Amino acid sequence: MRIHGLHKNMHRLYAYARTQDCLDVYRKRYEDGVRRWEKLKAENVCDSTCQDICGMSRATYYRHKKILKDLNKGSVPPSKKPRNLNKPHWGEAELQLVKVRRENPTYGKEKIAIILKRDHGQILSESTVGRLLTSLKNKGLVQKSPSALRTKRKRRLKAMQNLGLSRIIKR
Repeated sequence: MRIHGLHKNMHRLYAYARTQDCLDVYRKRYEDGVRRWEKLKAENVCDSTCQDICGMSRATYYRHKKILKDLNKGSVPPSKKPRNLNKPHWGEAELQLVKVRRENPTYGKEKIAIILKRDHGQILSESTVGRLLTSLKNKGLVQKSPSALRTKRKRRLKAMQNLGLSRIIKR
């Protein structure tokens, strides 16, 4: 099957070359420290001195050494991203915030935080209320405040106004 005029093996070759580029980036990241450590060990320097000179612990050295060994086999090191990310869950506070904001669309995060604490018993910091408002705006549950700052108007130079050039600039 041909995609965009290229034979399927060309795409495989591109995928292989792309992975090799990724592996080269990882190699550059880890090789320098491992080489320095091994050079020091060849000169019979103790591990604590190697740690100080290379700027990495003994465990990090062995981890980097293992990653380089795996790179030579052609496997990419595992991702450091956590498998499970905690999603924010505000629950009842979110519903109360929507209600307060819809009743008073001009109130900002500071005032809403005070109202939630005073009337509803919800203790939320101003920054948390701000994050909540932003997420609710993205969901479309809350509108941007009508009193929010507008874009700045362009300034006109007084000298140009005096010369009567402001009409020319507007065009």
